[in-house]
Amino acid sequence: METVRQAFEQFLLNNNSLVGGIVGAVLTVLLLWLGKLFSRPRLHLFFDGSDDRYLAESTHREGENPAVTRKYLRVSLKAAGLFGLEIGGLSGAKNCRIYITSIQPVVNGREGKDRIHDARQISWPPNKMFEARDIPRGITMFANVVTMRQGNLGWMFQIPASYGLGAEVLTHAGTLRMGITATAENAKPVSIHIRASIKADKSGFEARLE
Repeated sequence: METVRQAFEQFLLNNNSLVGGIVGAVLTVLLLWLGKLFSRPRLHLFFDGSDDRYLAESTHREGENPAVTRKYLRVSLKAAGLFGLEIGGLSGAKNCRIYITSIQPVVNGREGKDRIHDARQISWPPNKMFEARDIPRGITMFANVVTMRQGNLGWMFQIPASYGLGAEVLTHAGTLRMGITATAENAKPVSIHIRASIKADKSGFEARLE
């Protein structure tokens, strides 16, 4: 055993530059990895059915009607650092987009088939704003998922096109289960599911985060 130890020590002495290079390379890779991990933002996608910011209201002109009231179901996206704190993630989240990835009518308590089939981007406020956005660290931005006209039963999803969505979704009188995913160029995607329905008196949405 002593002989092996002495041989190893002699090897280190004879090859100190080689060993030093290997150790240096390993440390460099480790530091680069830690730096990337530390600087990478974390996305926080959220919905709160008890908060008016997520179930907003707007009264505005639509066509010949000067005062149409719409209810908006919205989600928020925040760029944060490590563990959701203001640590790391200094670059913020780049080229953020939020998608609706599934729409499932719920009938008799059971979730039906997905009716959207392909993910579609949802709009940033006020309307039809689909360009990717950079979100600095600590900043929260909202996006519109779906709206309804007060007094009417109808789901108007804030997506580029509603092709493929039939009456079983757009005039659904019960609950819809919606999958939402947020992406960024420099962060891992995050997803949530929301269950929402239009109130019986058609005054707005009832919704909760799963």
